[in-house]
Amino acid sequence: MADLDARPDTMRWEEEAPPPLHRLPDAAPHLAVDGFEGPLDFLLEMVVRHRLDLGRLSIVTLTDQFVAAFEADAGRVPLERRADWLVMAGELVRLKAQLLWPANPETAQAAEAEADRRLRQLDELAAMRAAAGWLSARPQLGIEVFGRGRQPRPARPRAELMLAFMEATLVLLEGRPGQGGEAGTSATTYRPSLAELWRVPDALARIPALLAEAPGGSLSLESCLPAFAPDLPDRALRVRAALASTLVAGLEVVRDGKARIEQTKPFGTIHLLHIEPAGPDREAAPA
Repeated sequence: MADLDARPDTMRWEEEAPPPLHRLPDAAPHLAVDGFEGPLDFLLEMVVRHRLDLGRLSIVTLTDQFVAAFEADAGRVPLERRADWLVMAGELVRLKAQLLWPANPETAQAAEAEADRRLRQLDELAAMRAAAGWLSARPQLGIEVFGRGRQPRPARPRAELMLAFMEATLVLLEGRPGQGGEAGTSATTYRPSLAELWRVPDALARIPALLAEAPGGSLSLESCLPAFAPDLPDRALRVRAALASTLVAGLEVVRDGKARIEQTKPFGTIHLLHIEPAGPDREAAPA
């Protein structure tokens, strides 16, 4: 290998280092790792002169960057110059290998055993990948193969679904032929049946009467609900609607100053307390 101290390009880089992104076409590849940043020839010179610890540098990162720069400069750099780069890169790899070489036979045996273990792991990984590829290549249940009685339903195109929706909409708006859509006949208006639910006005009329008759002027919110037959098909819906309407009505009564509302603990029973109206001889307390 040629003497690196006598190379003019190395001396030029030490005197005036060009920016990494605008280096000369035939300059050595610019490498950057944790602990060093500069051209390849300067890195090798620093390692040979023992001014830089090669063991602290990642040889994998250096190799990847060198290969990328080597391929990027293909066709722009003379072949002999690229050959010099390969020689320098090979020298770095050789020096790194010397650092990694075991210091004694015991360490070498341990390293060989570890290498064998890693190779066995790679073989097992390759076998698992091959098995996964074989399974992926087989027909998949529910995709290419279907069980008995579970044949896929052919999907209708989106345009066909939109057309069917528009036709159904026109039928609802104009009526079917002979059923109110023709001239001289009246269209039938669809009116959905409303459920008979306990509403807020009903609760507003019930709560004051119950408060006036309640012992002590106190009753729970649940006691204000109407009675529902246990065999009603929509009993659960009616109870929920009545509870919501009664709560809103109770808040309205409290806002009007006819009652107070109390709840001793979170999610506990809500009580309504009757408030006696202020008479002519009873003045309201000053605000």
